[in-house]
Amino acid sequence: MKHKIGAVLAALAMTACLTGCLEPDKKESADKTQTDTTAAQNVEPVTDENGAEMTESMELMRIKFKDIPEASSGPLIKLSKTEAKPGEIAKVTVSVTGADKKWNMCGIHITYPDVLQCQIENEEDLTVEYELGEATKRNAGFVAMDWERNLAPELEREHKRSVFFTTMFKDNEGQDGDIATFFFKVPDDAQPGTVYDLGYYYMDSDMFRDLEANMSFEKYAFEHLEGGSITVR
Repeated sequence: MKHKIGAVLAALAMTACLTGCLEPDKKESADKTQTDTTAAQNVEPVTDENGAEMTESMELMRIKFKDIPEASSGPLIKLSKTEAKPGEIAKVTVSVTGADKKWNMCGIHITYPDVLQCQIENEEDLTVEYELGEATKRNAGFVAMDWERNLAPELEREHKRSVFFTTMFKDNEGQDGDIATFFFKVPDDAQPGTVYDLGYYYMDSDMFRDLEANMSFEKYAFEHLEGGSITVR
């Protein structure tokens, strides 16, 4: 069973990072993926509750969930706000609350400025270094990959890269707490006071689900994502 789940996770990771995993001469088959992911470019821009214009990927997320009923509460996923000196490795943690023993699997892209260096475990497949937290201690498999090749236009334009992570459980065994911690090297010449914003990139393959695949549950999770930051001290 665990090997089967591991295979599913690996397939999900490859699907979600399809564009970044292809060589340049194989990009044609990824064109539709890029087009679908950024289709919201042709939709009239929308703003969030603070009046800020949303990115194309976040607009796409809003479009996908617009007909899904609202939930009064649900998962709150957030990135940590941390500090590091120039040249140091910053620890960035993804955590969740409001979903204790209520979620079964997830697949999420987090974004970071391309001047940071994500710490890679394997250069060949771009799997990244990570530490699991309390929320994922019962996982049946966990995969994390860096997306740095053949980036989506939105990421290219904003000079960002992305880490995609996915995990799965045998039941609704995902807990509240830290999901995973990732590691990013701050530039040696970074100036004190510089703030590197951390956020999210949404793709159709992204998910945060319970065993029943309740889309209102997933909608709440993605519409309430909270970004983080790394501040140079």
